[in-house]
Amino acid sequence: MHTGKPLSFVYDIADIIKFDTVVPAAFKIAAQNPAHPDRAVRRACRDMFREKRTLKILIPLIEEVLSAGEIPLPEPFPEAVAPAIPNVEKLGDEGHR
Repeated sequence: MHTGKPLSFVYDIADIIKFDTVVPAAFKIAAQNPAHPDRAVRRACRDMFREKRTLKILIPLIEEVLSAGEIPLPEPFPEAVAPAIPNVEKLGDEGHR
């Protein structure tokens, strides 16, 4: 657990997914011995994040982490702004279109 910095929570979430994403990409690039390994790793990660749709995975992951210990998620503050694109209410069971 990271503490004491504004990005501590971000680092904690990144640690959860890094062994499935960044670490394998970095080792694959290192094996190729490129002239600019940092640039090559960033590009490989960018491509992989798009391919695996990592952003779509992160929100449910964060919700799961925050609900650990069966603590209910807090209700939004009354002055909170609603999402710009709200989730579409589904008409059927999971998997139903």
